[in-house]
Amino acid sequence: MMDTAYIGRLGSDPLAALGVCTSIFYISFYGFLATKTASTTLVASASSKEEAKLVALTSLQLGLAAGCLVLLILRMFGPQCLGAMGIDASSNIYPHALKYLSTRCLSAPFFLIITVAEGALRGYGDTKIPLLASMATASSMAALEPLLMFVLGWHIRGSAAAMGLSQVVGALVYAHFLRKRFDGKKSQDEGKNVDSTVLTKGKILATIARANASMILKQGSLLFTWAYATKTAAKFGSEHVAAHQVALSFWMVSVFSHYLFISSSNTIFSNDSCSFLSQVFAYILDSVSVGAQILLSKARTRKSLDEVRSVTKYMTSVATIQGLVITLIIAGLTPYIPSFFTKDAAVIAQLKTLLPIISIQQVLISLTFVMEALAAGGGQFALLGIGTAVSAFVAITLMSSASSVLEIWNGGILAMFLGRFAAATLGVLNVNALLPRFKVSFIKRGKTQ
Repeated sequence: MMDTAYIGRLGSDPLAALGVCTSIFYISFYGFLATKTASTTLVASASSKEEAKLVALTSLQLGLAAGCLVLLILRMFGPQCLGAMGIDASSNIYPHALKYLSTRCLSAPFFLIITVAEGALRGYGDTKIPLLASMATASSMAALEPLLMFVLGWHIRGSAAAMGLSQVVGALVYAHFLRKRFDGKKSQDEGKNVDSTVLTKGKILATIARANASMILKQGSLLFTWAYATKTAAKFGSEHVAAHQVALSFWMVSVFSHYLFISSSNTIFSNDSCSFLSQVFAYILDSVSVGAQILLSKARTRKSLDEVRSVTKYMTSVATIQGLVITLIIAGLTPYIPSFFTKDAAVIAQLKTLLPIISIQQVLISLTFVMEALAAGGGQFALLGIGTAVSAFVAITLMSSASSVLEIWNGGILAMFLGRFAAATLGVLNVNALLPRFKVSFIKRGKTQ
């Protein structure tokens, strides 16, 4: 949120450059969210503490390796990546985008360590450390961005550097607390489990790879759709892609509420366990989904159908209420949001057409996140992957004929969420044993003794 607000003060071209780079980073970074999602489920359903530790450590190693690979590719092929997004060297957006891309990519290993560490801690049911890491990251960003952008005069490169350095801080927080968790004294029972375990790193890698395969299809389809949306908006002019960036990024700002809500949801339910506008509220709406995935994974491990259905009912109700609340919040902020992020009249005009659409979509988005989390907690990875891929195809087909950024959001993006919701709902019905032909054999009614 902060980078969008600050860069918006530099003009529509830098803001549009941020939108293009954001899509590139989505493709480069968030493709590995599959590892995060799979790690959450695998750690939560681990048969022993030692097995959970092995899963977490292996996932972190994968994240570090993936981050180094992303760094290498973006540094070597940055101009080509911009060209693939429709921004060539003759564009006014190009120099701003290249500065941002070449600087921020340096933090790729740290970002992916944060991503995987968060997934592992979710599986442990620990939401306090992710909250602390997020606070440290946001505080660092708030202090560094105005200093580097305006005091030192680095402008858009300063924003990218501030983002990267803040992610280094977040990664260090995770590293400190994970080391304490892993180096802590083992209980007597845990020591016995270590000797009897037959797990090896190779087996953990194979398990994560199998879980990731469908999630990579899901995440890849989703990221390609967002990138295509940005590329389509870029064809309409800098004011369109700038408005699209503000709309999409808005989902990301509520990361603090995200973790606070997760903690409350877990405590209440279980005692044993325009681009900027959209992304801010996506994190708020995703808050319930984190708790949903953890709780359903644990219920599934305990083989309790009653508990699975109770989790599903509770989380679906909360998601609906949450979506309605966010709808009202966006509606109330609509008169003030555009001028907060930019002074460009053309961008403001585009945002005024986008905000009502984004507001209306919030209930659907909230339910989609929660249903996908419940399906993931129930191991329905293949269905989620195929469903998202089909939804992405429909969305891209609709966006290919769009003539404005409004049609991108009201057509393709809406279709994508509708398709994802339908696929996730099938998965949740299956986990709840409500689809006879997809019988869930590992669940029994009531808790096993």
